[in-house]
Amino acid sequence: MAKHILKAAPGSAKVIFENDVVRVIMTTMRKGQKIPMHSHNKGFSYSLNAGRIRSTTEDGKSNTFRVEKGDVGWSDADGAETHAVENLGGVLRELYVEFKG
Repeated sequence: MAKHILKAAPGSAKVIFENDVVRVIMTTMRKGQKIPMHSHNKGFSYSLNAGRIRSTTEDGKSNTFRVEKGDVGWSDADGAETHAVENLGGVLRELYVEFKG
């Protein structure tokens, strides 16, 4: 299994809130920055600004897409959804809320 985002990108992902129900992670990526293969636990993401990223899955398939401010994504994977990302634009900021238990 791939590393959790906090271990894969310790300089970019940090916990900004945590209790016994949720953990909130802020991820900040510079233009051109790559985050290696990592996983996310069950939860949702919220984009704080617009940008463009490339996401590559473990089998090597990649997609490039635009992220809009306010976009929300859902992961039901509990660590099984694994990908690497590359920021193709300016500074990109995202919140990820993981559910515990």
